[in-house]
Amino acid sequence: MSLFARTALSALVAAAMAGTPILAQSAGQPADVVVNMRAVDIADVAEQISRITGRTLILDPAVKGTVNVTSAEPLSVDGVWDLFQSVLRVHGFAAVKSGRSWRIIPQASAIRDAGSGGRLSGQDVTTRMVRLQNVSGEQAARVFRPLVAQFGSIEAMASPNAIIVTDYAENVRRIEQLARALDSGGGGRFDSITLRYANARDVAAAIQGVMGDGTATGGPRVVADERSNIVLVRGEPAMVSEARRLAHTIDKPGAGVPITRMIRLNNGDAESVTEVLQGVLGEQGTVTNPAARAVAGGRARITRQQSNAGAQAAGLSLGSTPATLGGAAAETAALGGGGEGDSTPKGFSTPDLTVQPAPELNAIVLRGTPAAIAEVEPLIAQLDVRRPQVLIEAAIVEIAGDQAEQLAVQLGIGAAAINRASGGATSFTSPGLPLQSILTAIGSPAAGAVLPNGGSANIRVGDNFSILLQAIGQSTRSNLLSTPSLTTLDNEPAEIVVGQNVPFRTGSFSTDGNTINPFTTIERQDVGLTLRVVPRIHQGNVVRLEVAQEVSSLTSAVTGAADLITNRRSIQTSVLADDGQTIVLGGLISDDRTQTRSQVPILGDIPIAGELFKSRRESHVKRTLFVFLKPTILRDREAANSVTQAKYARTRYDEAMLGKGPPLLLEPPGRRLPVEISGVY
Repeated sequence: MSLFARTALSALVAAAMAGTPILAQSAGQPADVVVNMRAVDIADVAEQISRITGRTLILDPAVKGTVNVTSAEPLSVDGVWDLFQSVLRVHGFAAVKSGRSWRIIPQASAIRDAGSGGRLSGQDVTTRMVRLQNVSGEQAARVFRPLVAQFGSIEAMASPNAIIVTDYAENVRRIEQLARALDSGGGGRFDSITLRYANARDVAAAIQGVMGDGTATGGPRVVADERSNIVLVRGEPAMVSEARRLAHTIDKPGAGVPITRMIRLNNGDAESVTEVLQGVLGEQGTVTNPAARAVAGGRARITRQQSNAGAQAAGLSLGSTPATLGGAAAETAALGGGGEGDSTPKGFSTPDLTVQPAPELNAIVLRGTPAAIAEVEPLIAQLDVRRPQVLIEAAIVEIAGDQAEQLAVQLGIGAAAINRASGGATSFTSPGLPLQSILTAIGSPAAGAVLPNGGSANIRVGDNFSILLQAIGQSTRSNLLSTPSLTTLDNEPAEIVVGQNVPFRTGSFSTDGNTINPFTTIERQDVGLTLRVVPRIHQGNVVRLEVAQEVSSLTSAVTGAADLITNRRSIQTSVLADDGQTIVLGGLISDDRTQTRSQVPILGDIPIAGELFKSRRESHVKRTLFVFLKPTILRDREAANSVTQAKYARTRYDEAMLGKGPPLLLEPPGRRLPVEISGVY
């Protein structure tokens, strides 16, 4: 379910054009939010961000477009705000605080309106003045200008000696830290060295190793900025020139010596995380698996497929991003190529990095430059998060009833003496009773013989004439109740099957002309109860359930049937349920009524007396199937333990209710269940 419950599009456009504030919702916000937006209008995004963060947002008329962003881990309210700032940044917009509200404006306008104080997140645009003691503002502005964003600015001031930086808050803080580090100590020349191949931290360490640290040995002051791969140097002109020469000597192709690092995952799957990394980094990457490279032509691509009528544009939701089964939105990732017999884990390579999963250790092996590895490590940490689980409790009830009623009057003539041949006739054949039974009753010495089915009575008139009254009623009722339960990860399919694996004939053929005993082929199929479900956790602890449920059973043999016949009742649907809420699926499956009337021609149409020449039969077959589902979200160990203890307590209660009978579970034999579940093992 998408969080973006949109109002009319015209109203949104009108509000955006008028610069109307989108009112914030200040209370009742969720603690953790997962972002999943696909082609969502930025005005709708701002409206929901306003509700979640409690901020009042005002959209500039120039702020337009659609947003696509996905987060694999739950975010706090501050995390959602930072993510929203990043989205704005990518689309060329920025959020600038104005009093108690925030204005969403183009970045060019944000430079003029940037704030300079208060508590700011890393994505807020701000302006800050950095005072300098030993380095001139003009030199600092020239050196730090490459570090400023394209829309930002950096200006030098002579009185006081300072620089004024306008940029995102996180970048402003970074520049300020570099400036403070270089401004300590004495004066001298200030310069920046941009590196192409080597790592800035390694080069800075090499320069300090050769020339010494400026704070203790009188050498140049050297600071590395790994984000931009720049080395900043301050000192005497000769020292700065020597530091530049050393840096250029080190900065050669291949100077960035590759390193190898293995990262063990605690929650994620190594191969799945590798596929995500390839989707982020590897559009240009090649598959390291030789077989896959041969098929894929040296490239690995990630193919995403979304199917089922239940697929929808997603919004902000509690929990994780969707996955799916049998009709839900499904995402499959395939690194191009690799046959069925190819079990080698597939990785990929970029010019600076090679990534290979190690499924046996559930780890990812990285080989590349320190800068490339440092860029990937935070992403891996964000993907390696614990996913919530969902306990799904089901109650499946099927009620079936068959009723049949018959009322008939028949006239019969016949003889049924024991030692002579029998013969006779009736007015018409009675459904459900064979002729021989009727004739036997007619010729029976007993005046009131009763037939075996239902209530039938024979009234004899003379030796060879009888009136047979039949009142037959049949009723069959059955009630199937099953209560399966299963626990699965969010967005992961789960299935439970309770029944039999029955063989069905699929064909037969004979060999060498042997037609008496042909060879028969069979196919085994599950007959019983099957429940398939995929839970998807959405915002507000709402669970979307993709359900496929089936109840099947073998029916009685039918004349002329080639093989076994099964009764099958199934439900396939998508529903929404709150955490802990019980919902019902299904309803009346069939309600068949049949009426049959038989009579003697002409005689059966006589008023009143015609009832003696008629037979009526009514049948009613009704089958009803109900499925009750109750999802329970298990976000942490405490929730899982609580549910487990409750189920175990119920098992012990059922055991106690059996009285003197054998216990449900014996461990070891002859010993009843312990009080605590920890005592079972």
